[in-house]
Amino acid sequence: MSPATLDASQFINGCVDDRTCFARDLISCLDKDGFVKLRNHGIPSQDIKEMFSWHMQFFDLSTEAKMSCAHVGGPRPVRGFNSGSQQKSSKLYPGNEGLLDAKDALESLYIGPIHDIKYPNQWIAEELLPTFRHHLETYYTTFQKTANILLEAIELGLDLPAGSMLSRALSDLSELRLNHYSSISKHELCNENTRRNWPHTDFCILSLLVQDGEGGLEFEDRRNPGTFIPVTSEDPSDLIVHVADILQRWTNGVLKAGLHRVSVPRQFQVDGTEADCMIPDRYSLVFFYRPGEDKSAGPICDFVTEERPACYDEISALEHLERRNRLVY
Repeated sequence: MSPATLDASQFINGCVDDRTCFARDLISCLDKDGFVKLRNHGIPSQDIKEMFSWHMQFFDLSTEAKMSCAHVGGPRPVRGFNSGSQQKSSKLYPGNEGLLDAKDALESLYIGPIHDIKYPNQWIAEELLPTFRHHLETYYTTFQKTANILLEAIELGLDLPAGSMLSRALSDLSELRLNHYSSISKHELCNENTRRNWPHTDFCILSLLVQDGEGGLEFEDRRNPGTFIPVTSEDPSDLIVHVADILQRWTNGVLKAGLHRVSVPRQFQVDGTEADCMIPDRYSLVFFYRPGEDKSAGPICDFVTEERPACYDEISALEHLERRNRLVY
């Protein structure tokens, strides 16, 4: 099964009928699979190419340089560099409680809202990578605008009054995350305690992801629970969008978060052989689209009825984020 691909220009530039058609198709894909692939989404391909160039330059820096902007840990919103030893995504998935030594084989850089003084971003010294900060802040703003457009389409596709969801997301607590999965042996990646990223759902509204062509990203096949299907990007500008926990909570379970992982790329999964090999480096960039910290992460009233009572508690978006971060960090 291949993920559906939609043309987002139908909503961005289309007439009323085109926008409605796209919104319906988007909801259909997210309801059926939890994720969708978008083309013509408004982020220029040249910008994405430049993003990956800066991305690689950052992770090519020395460990000492990267650690100069390290995340401090704990449940607060993540800001700065995060080594694999700091993150335990295995704890987000029920059944992994016994994996005490489980680790994630990746390193990441998190950037939050540009003007956030409560949870300020952590940056390397400007002279280490001149204009890096400026470019990353620009990319953050670009992704935020695209995410706002997609949430507008989701409101339309769900027949909600305009602004029902978007009003909760304008004072955002979003994060832009640069991921680097270092080259690793197939044997190490296949042992019981190491994964590039363990099966999990993201704890935001939507996740917007671009990736290189190395492969490894997989989503659960909802037609065959427990099995995963690869999601590749034939075009580097493909934008993979998936439902995350807060959208599931807002819709009271109508739209369910997409369970996903980063595993051994399929081209290295050769049946009938135990031969070891090196899995190449992998790079991806994901935007975790989050509401403002004081906005509700509880179900929207339109999705709560006598027949379908609220399935989730009424907490703020920050409380939800801290609840999940306590598990991971």
